[in-house]
Amino acid sequence: MNQEQLEQELKPFYDGLMMRSETDSPFEFYYFENTQGLPLNADTVAKLTGKSSGSEIKTEPLDYFFRNMVRLYPEDNEMRKQEAERYKQLQERLQALLRHVQVYKADEISITAYLLGQLPNGDIAGLRTVVVET
Repeated sequence: MNQEQLEQELKPFYDGLMMRSETDSPFEFYYFENTQGLPLNADTVAKLTGKSSGSEIKTEPLDYFFRNMVRLYPEDNEMRKQEAERYKQLQERLQALLRHVQVYKADEISITAYLLGQLPNGDIAGLRTVVVET
């Protein structure tokens, strides 16, 4: 699967969906070409995203990242239930298309979150969004 095909596969799942935090941010497609052979880890993500050497990149599982987005409460209305289902479908689609999917968080407070995995050819790809954590 190439870059264009992957983006076409993912776009229906993230298009119009906002990452809810203290600020709502859209998801953006992210693809790093010619990354075959590079390990998918915090150091590689720091280099690929232009973060300075020694920048702290925190990792967390994808399901943990989406935990509050997919959680439903008895008082949730139909619109909220549909939104939660979209987050769940996005999570499942990322896991189906990419191997070793994790979330890599850079910066403090206003955090750039990279939801990345590897394609069968080794290229690193996924989504990027911003979350505010105070």
